Amino acid sequence: MSIPRKSEVARSAKNAHTTPGAARETPIVAVSRAWLIALTALLIVPWLVAGGIYIWGSGEKAAPFPAPSEMDTPAEPGAAGPWGRLTVTPIIISPPIEYVAADWKRSEVSDEWHFPGVTTEMLEAFLLSSGMSRDEIASVKSSARSDPRTHGLIVTPHLELVRKMNPEVRAHLYLQLGKSSLNFDQADAFRFFGASSDAWLTGSLISQRTRQLVEPLIYRDGDYLLFADAELIRSQVRDIEELRRLAKTLLRQATMLVRLSVKEGSDVERLAEYWGRGGRRTDLRPLLESIVCANQDQSIDIVHLLPTFARNHLYRYPKITTADLDRPMLSNCLWTALNFFRDQPEDRFLDGNVALSSLKQDYYIVESGFQLGDIVAFLDAGGNLFHVAVYLAADLVFSKNGTSPVSPWAITTIDRLKGFYRQRAANPRLIYHRRKDF
Repeated sequence: MSIPRKSEVARSAKNAHTTPGAARETPIVAVSRAWLIALTALLIVPWLVAGGIYIWGSGEKAAPFPAPSEMDTPAEPGAAGPWGRLTVTPIIISPPIEYVAADWKRSEVSDEWHFPGVTTEMLEAFLLSSGMSRDEIASVKSSARSDPRTHGLIVTPHLELVRKMNPEVRAHLYLQLGKSSLNFDQADAFRFFGASSDAWLTGSLISQRTRQLVEPLIYRDGDYLLFADAELIRSQVRDIEELRRLAKTLLRQATMLVRLSVKEGSDVERLAEYWGRGGRRTDLRPLLESIVCANQDQSIDIVHLLPTFARNHLYRYPKITTADLDRPMLSNCLWTALNFFRDQPEDRFLDGNVALSSLKQDYYIVESGFQLGDIVAFLDAGGNLFHVAVYLAADLVFSKNGTSPVSPWAITTIDRLKGFYRQRAANPRLIYHRRKDF
């Protein structure tokens, strides 16, 4: 069976689900039925990029290791507000080993770098600006050949050169390569929010040898660490189970546990009003009152205060069954956001046109005073909607990043989401939507 590249799926989905007459409002990537079937045999990186314009010299040089990270602090008090006072504890989750494919093979295995619209002189100037030595540049140029399809170049770098690149050079080069969907390893790189590779790899099940192979290949984009050399590692690690463990490790996601303090003197009515949106205030008030009367820990994990849908999905991964073959696509961010207050999720929101229509007709835009359940839409410079998340409190949101079954529902922050989708929009426009019937 021929499996399409992720970038091809992204492009076809973008074209198929653009609202007629509103081309600037494009929903997040969709997945076709054929691709859904292929998921049983293919590991999908949970960050899909729909290949943008390839502009040379537009990328910022990556920050050197290490960078500051919230993961360095075991627990932090959150900002107080109508939601009460929150405490945030960083955690890391990864998909069940049963969900991770043992064979990482794709339909096409390529060790090539594609440079659309680039001449030999432009390539040399770019590689020099990235920090490569003259000898390394000569090695890259020696493998370059013209590509009539893109009016550019294709390079087949020596594996030893790829292994030995330092993180800053790798970041500068790979972040530029990732702007073209032809370079699907760089465009769909594994990514992890963290200060160093220790946060990503320590405590995993991989061997020390595997870690030593992977660690030098990690590079940075803002507050995120990236890894894009899966093919190189597969050529060095032959143990299938070790590859499965490595995939589970690379698919780790940084998220957080959030607790609400409900001490004596807390305004329980106000807390019930905030967390009980959607007709749940009366149900939540007794629970909040019981926390005030507790003898010891006068706090509660906010998962117990969220609507049924969020409680059932938070920190979990989609379970793909044969029944999913009849669905138009896998669960994504729009489906997640529009079902937030529903006890039973509605699959009509898997249709991008239906989802966008609901966002337009059933919600109105708010500029401040954000409340639980407001939908935060992320728009790129062209006004295209590429992600949505659900506002919880302070700067925290409930999000499902992409359609991959190895991408969980999690709590994150607005700034982290901006960093996660940085290649799509360096400074996205945020629009907050609120349901009309609440």
